[in-house]
Amino acid sequence: MALWTGRRNAVRMGEVDGGERAALVVGQLAAVWAIGAAGLPVAAGLVFLAAYSGGTGALAVGVLVALAAIGGLLWLTVKGTAAASVLGATTAGQVVWALLVAVAGGVLWGLWWSMSDNPEGMLGKGGAPGLLVNGLPFAAVAGVLLRGWPARLAGTGVVAVAAVLTAVTPTGRPAAPDDLSARLDRARLDRELLYVVSIPGYRPSSDMFGDDLGTGTFMPVDPLAIPGLRWITIIAFDRATAVQQSGGCGEGVPGSVLETAACTTEPDGWVYRRTGVEHGYQVVVGAHLVVVSGTQAVPREVVRGVAGTMRRARPEDGFGAPGQVLFTADVPGYGMYGHDAPPGIMLQSRDPHATPESVRIEVLVDRFDDPCAPATCPEDGDGLRYHEIQDLHGYVIRRGAVNVSVLGGVGVDRAVLRRAALDARPVTEEELLRALPPASK
Repeated sequence: MALWTGRRNAVRMGEVDGGERAALVVGQLAAVWAIGAAGLPVAAGLVFLAAYSGGTGALAVGVLVALAAIGGLLWLTVKGTAAASVLGATTAGQVVWALLVAVAGGVLWGLWWSMSDNPEGMLGKGGAPGLLVNGLPFAAVAGVLLRGWPARLAGTGVVAVAAVLTAVTPTGRPAAPDDLSARLDRARLDRELLYVVSIPGYRPSSDMFGDDLGTGTFMPVDPLAIPGLRWITIIAFDRATAVQQSGGCGEGVPGSVLETAACTTEPDGWVYRRTGVEHGYQVVVGAHLVVVSGTQAVPREVVRGVAGTMRRARPEDGFGAPGQVLFTADVPGYGMYGHDAPPGIMLQSRDPHATPESVRIEVLVDRFDDPCAPATCPEDGDGLRYHEIQDLHGYVIRRGAVNVSVLGGVGVDRAVLRRAALDARPVTEEELLRALPPASK
């Protein structure tokens, strides 16, 4: 018994031979490494499960259980390899050792995780190397706490070498090469379908290839060249909800588009109202205050004409539920549509030139055998075919295995579309490399 007690005290004080000391050092570092490598993913899983299933209280319990488990394993490790550590001689020192390794190792691991290009791999999703990385910070702290400078240097050296080997070991999945193919795959783009063009007076909706070079949708550079939408809404409000407005504007309806409009009294007493978006009039019809408003592109006299000639909507108009009070007007060149919220009638211009789409240009590329089907596209020289479909017209040209179509609204000059179809070309590698971010980002 005395011999065993003396042997135990000798181990506590580090009085062991070199071979046994080396075995204890290796065993301690390996055990700490294993706890970090396997314990962190398990602990993270427990914390996630607790947070997912029980809210804040369960999360706190999960964190405490995970910390207690890791701390307990570390304490058992230093207790079994006490002679290898400067803090292993006493129980208090062993507890301090376990806390230092757990806390300092956890902090180092967190910093490492935040700087990693593959943080998921450090939680065990990147194969064996990812698991090994988890244990390195903890083993590094344990190495600093080894007994004797030779052991500390040797222990930290082993950890450093292992860190380098781990860093250069493949994770089992190929890294994305930073080349053009990888960038295209990441962006889900087909290079054969990427044609670009510069159209004088137009700007592409995307500046990915530059201010004036692009593909897809183009709109005029000059905003004044883009027609405004033309519609008129007619909405009847209960006059009982109206309030008296200041400035001589008369009654106003909360929630109306003209509620905060500036007003002007016309010579015959009509009150003209105008906001930055719409303008119009309010007309009292029995128990209702009818708001007639139009977009800025609708002339003032047209809006006033609707206000002066509007009528109750009839069943044959096809709008509204039985008993619902709706007003409408018959305006040449305007179609009648329902307005959902609030209930009303909307009159919209039928003029195809009266929309922004009338001046829009689309550059499209496809692999169809006949992009004009079921219609036919007459040839127009230089390999071009003229294509008309609904309110669009333009040109189609065959380029190898693809068709390049340049279509515009009715307000786009045919010559502009022809020139754009001839000028459209495949995007270059240099343009793609400038436009697409590296695949590794």
